[in-house]
Amino acid sequence: MSSAESPAFSVVVLAAGGSSRLGAPKQLVRFEGEPLVCRAARVATESGARSVVVVTGASGEAVEEVLGDACVRLAFNAGWAEGPGSSVRVGVEALLADTSRGRGEITVLMLCDQPFVTPEHLRALAERVGRGHPAAASAYGGEGELGVPAAFAEELLPELLALSGGQGARPVLMRHREHVALVPFTEGLFDVDTPADLERLGAPRPHSAGGH
Repeated sequence: MSSAESPAFSVVVLAAGGSSRLGAPKQLVRFEGEPLVCRAARVATESGARSVVVVTGASGEAVEEVLGDACVRLAFNAGWAEGPGSSVRVGVEALLADTSRGRGEITVLMLCDQPFVTPEHLRALAERVGRGHPAAASAYGGEGELGVPAAFAEELLPELLALSGGQGARPVLMRHREHVALVPFTEGLFDVDTPADLERLGAPRPHSAGGH
């Protein structure tokens, strides 16, 4: 399905975490010539999304600086230390506040530290929801191994807004597991959390940056 035929969707890029296990901002890790947060924003934009929101938090000023003139909207999560659920809420709230948002628009959530996400994968997730599934998740390969990037129908947004700080979107996906469409994404098992992940990616350690 081409981007022109895809249902209307927007993307929330979660890029607010403190990168405690890495010891430096993962958002600024450079892979194939660009910081991971810029890569995620570019992929989201190239997917054909109507709108892209990048949620910032830790190292927020540095993240905003590297994004520069990217065609995204920024949403700062002052409570980023509470956990990913707080960033999901901030991102979804930013989308809902957009007066140009169409009724029934699909919401796609993605992380900034999964370097192998493609525009085609994001479109495929949105397309599954457009066919009537309440959600579509990335299938990493193992039994029960599913997660983000994931797409959600408008009817599930209240559940995303009700997440506690320490919860990501997975509880919502598992609550509706039998109706969630799965899109293969074995590369989703790789994300950047530790110095060992940087070595596997062949990426240099980013410079530390102060957060808000």
